[in-house]
Amino acid sequence: MPASFPAASPNLPRQPARIFGPTVMEQLSPQLMNRLVFAVIMHGLNEAQTHLALTVLSDALLHPNGQIRELAVVALADLPVPAAKRVPPLTQALLDENSKVRRRAARALGDQGVLSHSALPELAAGLKDTDPSVRRDCAGTIGRIGSTAHLAAPGLVAMLGECEYRTRAVASVALKRIGRAAIPALLDAVRTGDAERRGRSAVLLAKIAPDDDRVKEALQSVLGDTDTAVRAMADEALQLVNTPAPVAA
Repeated sequence: MPASFPAASPNLPRQPARIFGPTVMEQLSPQLMNRLVFAVIMHGLNEAQTHLALTVLSDALLHPNGQIRELAVVALADLPVPAAKRVPPLTQALLDENSKVRRRAARALGDQGVLSHSALPELAAGLKDTDPSVRRDCAGTIGRIGSTAHLAAPGLVAMLGECEYRTRAVASVALKRIGRAAIPALLDAVRTGDAERRGRSAVLLAKIAPDDDRVKEALQSVLGDTDTAVRAMADEALQLVNTPAPVAA
């Protein structure tokens, strides 16, 4: 039997009129939010409770306490509502001043896959976040959206120059998931990016579209790059392009 909500807590009023008012926002605490998260994840809510929880959690994203806002995102991620109702408040949370809230929101949107496409502008902006974890999680979510997220490809390509390997790896996977729609951004990086991005973009191009004439031409040009490491990566990429496909038995 589902856990009762909100009657499970003596601090949360039963009357919907009070639930929607400022009184509840004043009464919310991390302890109360933890109980709500537990109820959503472990017990589930009936339809009426779910509707009420969606309202409370969406309002909680405006609470002055950052921990409460973070817990609201955690609960929203598992609340059994259609993506059309879940994605807007999670998108709002991407703009939170607290990096933990932004990171949670990016991960939660990733769980929605292609249904998070409406959050693409905010996710793309998140690729420039001051927190590397937020940048990385936004990149991962964009990759899960797939080829329709190609407008974010330039931001992902820029991340190929980051110093942390994990961040570069997530960006690379996201670009591969976008696929051929990412070719223009990668070609631009091969021609104009810094040395590290030129080399890494060249390798990605060879993996994404080894049969594309534009890719072959770009890789040939990079062989004459002034940077030794870039030339080595271009040579590696050309080997991928020129390696014949295995013959079927």
